[in-house]
Amino acid sequence: MLKTTFPCELLSWDDMYEYGRILAGKIREEHFKPDAIVAIARGGYVPARTLCDFLMVDRLYSVQVRHWGQTGQRSKNAKLWHPLSADLKGKNVLIVDDLADTGQSFDIALAEVRKHDPKAVKTAALFVLENSKFVPDYYVAMRPWKWFVFPWNFTEDACNLVAGLFEAKSEDKKSIDMVAEELFVKHGIRLPQDKLKGVMTELVHRKVLQPYWVSGHLMRWMAAQTPKGGTLHGGRKIVKR
Repeated sequence: MLKTTFPCELLSWDDMYEYGRILAGKIREEHFKPDAIVAIARGGYVPARTLCDFLMVDRLYSVQVRHWGQTGQRSKNAKLWHPLSADLKGKNVLIVDDLADTGQSFDIALAEVRKHDPKAVKTAALFVLENSKFVPDYYVAMRPWKWFVFPWNFTEDACNLVAGLFEAKSEDKKSIDMVAEELFVKHGIRLPQDKLKGVMTELVHRKVLQPYWVSGHLMRWMAAQTPKGGTLHGGRKIVKR
């Protein structure tokens, strides 16, 4: 489970539309007209599709590069997971990702695209982090390092962040208000209570957490474990007396 403390920022679908609109405007200003867009999977899928919409591009391809494992935890080196399969010969190509962090993903994607003999290649991202050694041709803003919780990976990130607040095998029990406050203290984000309840329910489904009931009422949550003298049934702790 995640145990470190680091800053995060929540982004909405409305944010993504607006950032996509701004990014498309910057590309138009330089009169670059892509014939094809290549998304760096997985984070680049939605921004790439958004740019297809704004820039009226029909050809959308992807190349998968993996650099990050669990939320906030980076692998040592980025690796090509799925090569590009597309006819890009003589075409203007735009490579898109959600952000440039170390820049390794863009380096790998660029090398992969250039194997296909394009006419010209440009790169674009929503954000560039200040620590990145690679700066795309187009981006919306340069930001200090933090973990961006994009709407397309909200459940994955929120589950990892919340799970990191619970010690494995510990019987410490936390209310939803306690979890909400810890998320703010450790990561600087506040989740609406309905969304946080959904995350807790998902973690129970994944057998990471289990609910703690008092007199038939759900009061708190704790790390999932097989209780002494009892069993787990439907996520509820059943104690034999």
